[in-house]
Amino acid sequence: MSILSIISGAQLAAAQISDNKEKINILQTCEKIYPDLQKLGNAKFRERYQYFDSFRDCIALYDDSAWDSTESDRTDRLILLLEKPIQTKIIRDRSNDTQGIPQWIRDDTKRWDRGDEKDNVLSYGIRYMMNSKIIKSENALDYKNCESGDICLSQNDFVKYSIKNNDNDDTIILTHTFDDISNNIVYVISEESSKNSKTVTNFQINKTSGFVKHDKKCCAQYPFVHQIPMNLGTKINQANSAEVVSEAIFSFKDLKRPSFIAKDKVGKYLEIIDKETGMVFFSKYQDKTKRLLQTVQLVDTNIVKKDTTIRYDDMKIPPWFKNTVKWWTEGKISDSEYIAGISYLLKNDVLRI
Repeated sequence: MSILSIISGAQLAAAQISDNKEKINILQTCEKIYPDLQKLGNAKFRERYQYFDSFRDCIALYDDSAWDSTESDRTDRLILLLEKPIQTKIIRDRSNDTQGIPQWIRDDTKRWDRGDEKDNVLSYGIRYMMNSKIIKSENALDYKNCESGDICLSQNDFVKYSIKNNDNDDTIILTHTFDDISNNIVYVISEESSKNSKTVTNFQINKTSGFVKHDKKCCAQYPFVHQIPMNLGTKINQANSAEVVSEAIFSFKDLKRPSFIAKDKVGKYLEIIDKETGMVFFSKYQDKTKRLLQTVQLVDTNIVKKDTTIRYDDMKIPPWFKNTVKWWTEGKISDSEYIAGISYLLKNDVLRI
């Protein structure tokens, strides 16, 4: 027998001993917490220990007839059970799930669990499931995380305005779609149409300064979404030098939105701004001496919704949530369990995405 074979055999034996020790440790842990199951009952026990490392293993052991056995081979039978895929009733029912989590979300989640992806990748998948109604989030506020002092925009947000001037009878329809957002820069697709023309251009907005860069020219202030939060006295950095002077409730479609009113000192310019998002609902510039009047009216957007709430901090993913993700990616909990868990954590503000 070669030396290599002897070494390999020794390594295999050591690995088996180590594996058995790990299983014995799991069994001892399950023995230790079993009295709590009898005392608390199934529901409260699960609530207390659902994030415990060996929770799924313990549930599998408790469900097996060998757990209550008094035979001498009880320990061996339970250790053998730990070598099999965990098959609790909930897990056996995985094929009955109807939520339909896309494969790309599974793949992204596996990579996140391995540390190959950042938190925003996991967050994107969860938000996709919320938007697709895979995760029922009607009881959870639709939080929008923003940095204080920045313009708060997300990819695929858009605003659509109707612009009218009294010097002609034409109405300009202006739509800005906020495309890619990276390195603090928002890339914007601008579509402008009137009776006789239609143009499409691109420009960039710096989220922190609010400055617009277009064809290497800089730096006008973006006029339709302001930096937040805003307060009475906040100056609107525009050519009109307006500032927030009062508060009001503005009706937009079926929404009643708390808003700010901003004016300039000479009374030529007025602007109504959504208090929470900084988005402009309406503006008017009037110079009676020159007989000029321009009105800008928001006609459509997906930025404000009935249950949208701005929050000025980063996403929050508790470290122990990795256990839940790991169980799901390994098939130890069902899709419906995973979805129900995420929904509960979102509702109670334990998980922020």
